Amino acid sequence: MKTLRYLNSVLTVIAVLLTLNLYVQLTAPAGAPAVSFATPAHAADEKRGVGSQAARQNEMIKAIKQLSKSAEIINTTLTSGKPLRVNVENFPTAD
Repeated sequence: MKTLRYLNSVLTVIAVLLTLNLYVQLTAPAGAPAVSFATPAHAADEKRGVGSQAARQNEMIKAIKQLSKSAEIINTTLTSGKPLRVNVENFPTAD
């Protein structure tokens, strides 16, 4: 008996809420935006600190090209047979 009373009360609350929702939708002006708790989505722009994907990819491509040039210079230096001079500026000491 208690379960039927609980079920009837829950169904009554749902029916009242649906009726209120219908009333709000029918009485709203024609050009008014729909009432919603959700916030609208906006595209990210660079002004808010989020850069575009294409710009980041172009930066990465430039960095990879610079690394490739550096690797080519090192490769030609090592394969040329010329003596290579190395200077160690900070040598770690064992304490």
